[in-house]
Amino acid sequence: MFGYVKPYLEDLQELDKRRYKAVYCGLCRALGERHGVTAQMNLTYDMTFLAVFLSSLYEVPEQTQEAKCLPHPGKTHMEVSSGVIDYCADMTVLLSYHKCMDDWQDEHKISRKTMADLLKKPYERVRQLYPDKCAAIERLMGEFSAIEKSATPVPDAAAICFGQMLEVLFLYREDFWRDALCCFSAALGQFIYLMDAVLDYRKDEKSGSYNPLVLSGIRPEDIREPLMVILGQASRVMESLPLVQDESLIRNIIYSGVWQDYNKSMQKQAEGEKQ
Repeated sequence: MFGYVKPYLEDLQELDKRRYKAVYCGLCRALGERHGVTAQMNLTYDMTFLAVFLSSLYEVPEQTQEAKCLPHPGKTHMEVSSGVIDYCADMTVLLSYHKCMDDWQDEHKISRKTMADLLKKPYERVRQLYPDKCAAIERLMGEFSAIEKSATPVPDAAAICFGQMLEVLFLYREDFWRDALCCFSAALGQFIYLMDAVLDYRKDEKSGSYNPLVLSGIRPEDIREPLMVILGQASRVMESLPLVQDESLIRNIIYSGVWQDYNKSMQKQAEGEKQ
């Protein structure tokens, strides 16, 4: 994804900080053990949130242990391992591979093609484990690419398509929580897509890359209210779920963390206008 779904550290309790870091490090470890160093390079805040969220909802058995890693060889840290963590590692590979291929096709960056090639074998392993999810993401990426090529100025089409991709990732199980998870992840996905369009506005305006906000003439500062409405939909579903474990951490991320980059961007823009 894009790295926007992260905690607001200034307003996070120390216990929640340690918990988040343990899940983040546990996901990094799972990526390395299941798919290699290349997969670890695609670790994101967004997929860490998925791990925290699903762990809270399903209350899966976890193991917590002290460990060391190559980036921090002289220091021990806590790591969480579980079936959910392993699942999120696989979904990281699934999404990262297609994101790299999409970037390569759109921008022809050799670095993205190289990363996609390195992720090819891990992706094939994930495809064997989750053929239906891989097929769904492949189909949605095709639809997403078609929307971009059509250069439609309406943001809804691409945002909804991205939300459907998140639905695939959030459906850890086909069970009682299916409808709620689909509603939550669809809204969160739309929020993420529009947030990315806002933050890439100036860059895309100069480069000519597809951005529905640029094409429709919607200014970044005018998108806050629609973003609040969409996130409000996700928040209402979230509050209806029994997210007892990590409740305060999840709320911190959804109510504060996801706005950090937007607020910084708007502040920077305001300061530039003053000058």
